Amino acid sequence: MVTRIITAIVALLLLLPLLIWGGEYGAGALFALISGFSVYEMLGCCGLLKKWGISIPSIIISALAAFLPIWNIAVAAIAVILGVPLLLVVFLIVGVVKHATLDIERLLMFFALALYITAGFTALSAMRAVIGLWAVALVLSVSWCTDTFAYFSGMLFGNKKLCPNISPKKTIAGAIGGTLFGTIAGVVVFWIAIGEPLLGLVALPLAIVSQFGDLAASVIKRRFGVKDYGKIFPGHGGVLDRFDSIIPVSVITAIILFLGFFF
Repeated sequence: MVTRIITAIVALLLLLPLLIWGGEYGAGALFALISGFSVYEMLGCCGLLKKWGISIPSIIISALAAFLPIWNIAVAAIAVILGVPLLLVVFLIVGVVKHATLDIERLLMFFALALYITAGFTALSAMRAVIGLWAVALVLSVSWCTDTFAYFSGMLFGNKKLCPNISPKKTIAGAIGGTLFGTIAGVVVFWIAIGEPLLGLVALPLAIVSQFGDLAASVIKRRFGVKDYGKIFPGHGGVLDRFDSIIPVSVITAIILFLGFFF
């Protein structure tokens, strides 16, 4: 547990200054780096890392996509609308041409997962560019508070397991504690950012989504027979192990906030 706490503190000390004081481009570069590295880890999980014709373009495209909203939000929107169907066609062609040496099911699973990862960090960049830093703070605070307090609530009060076949250490008490404190974190962010704490109750479903994101990441690891996505964070695993709950929360938050922002 000590290693886990120290790693989290060091990571925050390294990441938060760039996120807060690095401006839009600093934040965009950070999200691009995390997105590209997350796709790299998913390639390893899916057993496709050494398929260089797939892995290198996938990492580059993911990183560029996560940075694009910072540069130009309109271009980013067009790129998503046109790029995703085109990439799917390319993956299908590769799957057919390389069917003798490449499992097309595994390839298309990776495509869906890489798209999911990239969508999460691209959403963070889009919120940073259009809405502001507080939107990113909302996602991070809800996700990390949910995860942190689920861990400690489960450790202190957890007896009954939540879903032992997926994640043996998670408990019902942990899920309740994580949801409660994740919601409180959202209320605080809305209160500080726009003076409307009641709107922060939107964090309640976000805290629940956060935990499903974590569980889904565990299901994927079990499907491919890996314990962690990586080893870059001692006590936490890889980048995806630390950001798995943030990805779905950022997508849902972006939808909610952009609907409110534009309509």
